[in-house]
Amino acid sequence: MAIYQQFQPGEYLPFEKDLVKFREDVRDGKVTPPSPPGMPPMDPNDPETWPPFMRPRRYTEEEIIAYNHVWNPYDPLYNDPEFARAHGFESVPAYPGFAAMAPIMGIPQFPKNMADGFYYTFESCDIHYDKTIMAGDLLHKENTVNYFEDQTKAGSDLRNFMMGGEEDLCGEDGKRAYHIKGIVREMYRKYAEGYQGEKFDFSRNMRSWTGYFPPAHVTTDEDYDYMKTIWDAEVMNHDNVPFWEDVEVGYELPKTCSDGPITYIHMMYFHQIGDLSIYTREELMDPNVRAVTFRDQWGEYLDETALHFGGRNIPGSRGVFYNDTAARLIARVLTNFVGTKGRVSRFGWQFYPFFEELRQWPICGEEFNKVPGMEGRCCDRHGSHGDTVIGRAVVTDKFINDKGEHCCEVMLWAEDLEGNIIQGCPSEIVLPSKA
Repeated sequence: MAIYQQFQPGEYLPFEKDLVKFREDVRDGKVTPPSPPGMPPMDPNDPETWPPFMRPRRYTEEEIIAYNHVWNPYDPLYNDPEFARAHGFESVPAYPGFAAMAPIMGIPQFPKNMADGFYYTFESCDIHYDKTIMAGDLLHKENTVNYFEDQTKAGSDLRNFMMGGEEDLCGEDGKRAYHIKGIVREMYRKYAEGYQGEKFDFSRNMRSWTGYFPPAHVTTDEDYDYMKTIWDAEVMNHDNVPFWEDVEVGYELPKTCSDGPITYIHMMYFHQIGDLSIYTREELMDPNVRAVTFRDQWGEYLDETALHFGGRNIPGSRGVFYNDTAARLIARVLTNFVGTKGRVSRFGWQFYPFFEELRQWPICGEEFNKVPGMEGRCCDRHGSHGDTVIGRAVVTDKFINDKGEHCCEVMLWAEDLEGNIIQGCPSEIVLPSKA
């Protein structure tokens, strides 16, 4: 007897039918998307009913500086209002990735107790900026599109859904500030009817992450000396931005490097994790919550974010990067280069997922094929506690966009000290032109 149920694309078992139908109706606009767990019902046409983090708001200089300082505390353009204004900016500009909440939750996630082996990942985010985000901007969403697509292979024991969405963020003048797109994968296996072997619960499913951890890198004094050579060579162009005409395809931008290897303390600082990992008394006593909640080796119930903080929670593991951790650290390769005379016009990220069931698409393979010497490469592994993040970027194309701006397509990526690629970040920059 087979261990797992076999699936067919577009054909659903009794336990799937209502769940899939509801998500198809949300995608097609027939029903309202559900509110986040624990939140009151929301009307997609009434921002006053939305959770606070989803409501349009006017960005303040203080919150932009706070975000910038976490990811790039070194560049005064992103941290010093006087410096920014002296260089022609109305306020401190937002560092790439600010307020970048991709619409991946428009389609509700599947309940984690519906299947016996559950695999899910935030596959990618892609942001195209029409302008740099500044203090005072008040942006609203337009042209939202939700994705929900069954990509199961016929006869597979792995159900495969691609979900996500895209939308425009527009200013008060009606002009688009940026377009954002995000994709998440949800896959699962279900034990065949009558199967009597040992089964997974959600906690054991989560602990299976540890089987995919690569060996940790032990950072030596020689490694720190190498990091210092990158730190010392890092240059912020500011006013000395090269002209578009002088930047050739194949040019490698100067590197950047994280401040040593990333620890779980860095992770908590970068992503401002506080009470997300704490359950209330009511939640702890709710059997429905406990059925789909990660339980650590000591019997404590933890939010899934705890998975990113390492072996204190999961035997044999260590902290792992969030989807965008390395990307936001290395974006300063781009901001250092464009200085005060250019801008970042695209910033995206993809990464290597832990579960091999999720490794079914080339991770930035097409973009790496454009980089001399990187042909055939893609992300090698997931970033983890102990990895030092080195940012590299190569110009792969040049063009003039429909607004007359002089643009360079740039393949940006993050490496560790051993040369493994831990993040791919297809990007674009706008440079001044001699014309």
